[in-house]
Amino acid sequence: MRNISFTKSQSAPSGAVPEVELDLTPVMNMFLILVPFLVSMAVFTQVAIIEFSLPPNVGAGLDDSLGKPKLKLTVVLGNDHSKVTLGERMLDSIPSAGDRFDTDSLLARLKVRRAGADIQDEVIVAVLDPVRFKHVVNVMDVCRDAGFEKIGLSSAADEGL
Repeated sequence: MRNISFTKSQSAPSGAVPEVELDLTPVMNMFLILVPFLVSMAVFTQVAIIEFSLPPNVGAGLDDSLGKPKLKLTVVLGNDHSKVTLGERMLDSIPSAGDRFDTDSLLARLKVRRAGADIQDEVIVAVLDPVRFKHVVNVMDVCRDAGFEKIGLSSAADEGL
């Protein structure tokens, strides 16, 4: 192995250190053990997807006799309650205890109301601004458990709540 120097002379100084050969075997052995260990300990994240759509103005849910859209069940989420409505008419009101929504009561009410609805596979979740996102996702899961295949997401009006 040659000594590398910044001078133009090729000869080594008189007090030069003898050449040392590097042994990389221990480092390679460490990586041989470390890399599979780290790969086996890695957590592979799973991405969950919730399919939802914005409520359409018109579409397959048109009432042919009046030319107006058929009314869909709507779950309105507020900070202290959740309501099940059909158009302007409130069907059920479920109070929440603090920061916790009563999802069991909501599930039971949605199953009952789904049986009497014109459109039985769609529901709209209307949310007020201060409601936390985790509650919105929980209510969407409850709607899916109640048998609704299509879940629309909308914002709720502050008036009348």
